[in-house]
Formats: sequence, C-alpha cells, structure tokens
Amino acid sequence: MNIIIAGAGELGRLLATKLTSNLHDVVLIDTSVETLEHINESLDVRLIEGSCLDLEVLRNAGAATADVVLAVSGDDAVNILCCQLASRLGSRKTICRVNNASFFSKEGGNLTPESFGIWKFVSPPTECVRKILSILEDRFLYEEIRFSHPDAVMRVFEIAPSSLLAGTRIKDIPAGNDLMQSIRFAGLIREKQFLIPHGDTILVPGDKIYIAGLAERVRDFIRWASTDEEYKRKLRVVIVGATPNAVLLAKAICNENHDVRVIEKSRRAGEKFSDFVPAEVLVINGSPTNEEVLREAGAADCDAFISTAQDDEDNILSCIIAKRLGAKKTIPLTSKPEYIRIAPTMDMIDCAISSTLVAVNSVLRLLETGTMRVDAYLQMHYAQLTEFRVSNSSPLCGKSLACCKLPPSTLLALLFRDNEVITPSGGTVLQPGDIVVAIVTRESEKELLPLFPQR
Repeated sequence: MNIIIAGAGELGRLLATKLTSNLHDVVLIDTSVETLEHINESLDVRLIEGSCLDLEVLRNAGAATADVVLAVSGDDAVNILCCQLASRLGSRKTICRVNNASFFSKEGGNLTPESFGIWKFVSPPTECVRKILSILEDRFLYEEIRFSHPDAVMRVFEIAPSSLLAGTRIKDIPAGNDLMQSIRFAGLIREKQFLIPHGDTILVPGDKIYIAGLAERVRDFIRWASTDEEYKRKLRVVIVGATPNAVLLAKAICNENHDVRVIEKSRRAGEKFSDFVPAEVLVINGSPTNEEVLREAGAADCDAFISTAQDDEDNILSCIIAKRLGAKKTIPLTSKPEYIRIAPTMDMIDCAISSTLVAVNSVLRLLETGTMRVDAYLQMHYAQLTEFRVSNSSPLCGKSLACCKLPPSTLLALLFRDNEVITPSGGTVLQPGDIVVAIVTRESEKELLPLFPQR
C-alpha cells in the first residue's frame, strides 16, 4: 500500500516503523527538519519537509494516488483539514487523529467525519480511557487487548489464592465444556517468566494468565473464576493530572457511582478542571510525587491509582509511591515509546498503558494490511501479538494446524473467519482469508512471515 503519514511525532514515527516493517511504501511529512533528519538515520521512508496543509506538499507526496493518508499530528484542526484536502486530491482513504472526539456531531450543521472527507478517525484519549475502564472491572484484571475483529478480546487475569483456578490443572477446570471450548489459555506469566500453558499446567496463586476468545465469553469465564466480591462495592479511584484523559475517566467512573479524587499540581488547571467534571469529584492541589499529598488524596487505601499527567516520569514515580503506600492497583499512562517495554516490567506497576501504542494499534486495526501488529508487548516478556492473514499462496493454506510446521515457541491464540471468532485446535484447517493471531518474538516472527505471504 502507498501510505502518507502527516506528522512525524512519536505516533507518526512509530506508525512509519510498523508499516515499513510490513513492506508498505511510506511517505512522512513534517515541518521540522531536525525531526526528519533524526528519522532518516533509522527508517527507510521518503521524507518531505513542509506543511501537510500545503497542496503542493500533498501533491508531491502522492496524495492523488495514495491508498491511505494518516493525519496524526498533535493538532486536531490541522489533521481534519489535511484529511479534507487529501480527500479532494483523490486519496482513497483518510484516517484522522483527534484528541477531542466530540468535535464531530450530527447536530448543528451535520459535522460528521464524512463531511470533512474523513474515512475513519481515532481518538487516543477515548481509546486509553476505554482500556483503563475495562481494567477496573475486576481487581485481578491487568490488561485488555483488542484485535481487528471487534468481538474478540484477550484479557490478563491474576490467579488469587481464593480463586477457583488456584491449584487446578487447566484440563480439569470445572467451568463447563461449552465455556472452556470457547476460550483459549494463550499465555502465562509465572515469576516474571512467560510460559505457554497446556492441559497439564497447574495454575498457582500469582500466575497471570492470558485468556482469549469472544469478549462476552472471556468476561463470563473471569467472572466465574474470580472471587472479587468486594468490587461490587463503591470504589475509591485516585487520578493524577487535570488532563483530557482525566476528564473522560472522572466522568465515566462517577457514572458508576464510585468515589473519584484528582491530584493536580497547578491550582489554576485544577480549578478549570472542576468545571468539566461532576461536582462530587474532589480536586486536590499538590505534587503527585509528594507522599503527604498522596495520603491526603486517599492513595494509601484506594482501589486504583491512575496517573494521566503529561510527564511520563512523574506518572511512573507517583504510581510507585502510591503502591508503596498501599494502593491496590497502579496504572501509569505514558507516551514515550521507550516506556512501552520498560514500564510493564516494574514490580510496583500493575498495568502500564502506552497512549502512543494504543493510538498506533487503533490505526492499524482500521487498515487491511495483511499482516499487522496489535495491541501489546506481553507484560514482562519480549513477545507481542501479531495477526497474520492466510492467502492462497500460503504453504499452510488447506492444512490442519496439527500438520503445520510452526516455530516451536509459536502459539496461535485465535482465528478469525469472516465474522466468526474461533479458538483453534489441532484439527482446525486454515482457509484463504483466515486471520490468525499469534504470540511471537522478533525471532519467531521472522520465521513465520514466509508462511503468510501477502498474495
């Protein structure tokens, strides 16, 4: 595919890296010479200095024949106008990054994305908040991973000492045949080691298991296995930072009648924040890395401590302090790509969320790119989830999984066939158009790529 990326910030750079690794032709536009020179040292892409609102720049980038234009700068207005211009020039599809999804409305002038020539849009704050809210459903939930199929999900669930799963072999789990056949135990973390589970694996307290399948069935299983009755009560949630993410979070959590407290070090920003959230939200002025401020906010006995400030280091540090004070679950939000792998490995961090990675995968799920990377580097392990499309020329096409020679460390977690979500077994026969979800390392991904040619 011929893809133009407008905006070479952290999101644009990571998108360019992902897309070029899948052999797409990428053109990157940005006004910063320094940024483009830095990218030129590490990426084989065509770079154009200039504004994505300049028609000549867009024409030079090939907007008239582009398959997709991704407008992903940090400015909503620039992204919207870029999509409108690219669409007028002839681009087949446009995808727009907007931080404020409420910009589009059918009321008051029919301001829909389509009216601006936008095929699809992604809102990183909205996606991050959705991800955080899913984690708050249960004390022992630590991650939710979405795929290109909207009904499929993978959740990371910790085995508590009182869980029905503690001390049980996977093949002996008494959850009912129908439920067990509709989910997949895709991975397990035990003492910071990533393991591939099998029927004889005995689950022990502290294990974190990756459960994949239809979202409804995965939720049913976790509800069955969990003993987290206390999460039916009113929760106390402490949020750091008077940010757009915090506004969305506070509103959503208050709608569930939970106790929300927000720490903001700028008095002015805190006062302004209070105008956009329900009156019952308590806003506390102070530094999120000051232990006394955290105690005042109730971090010592809160159910969740979520740090959404602009400074990644403050977010991580405040979560570590809160965990030491007694917070049950800590969730820092980071944007720097460097923290994608680092933050999840920290003992005091329960659920690290990269807003950049969330945005990248929101875009990739909209693209029909054949092979794409999706949501997560698996926590505490240098592995990731990748979707592969089975083509007619694939050596695996028409074969059962039992007969497919896959790298030893490969596990196929799910299979998507048309609108169906399948938990694969040895007897599953791969068909043209199937999409398989694999847990891969960089090395095993290189071995798998020849098995899934694009055409």
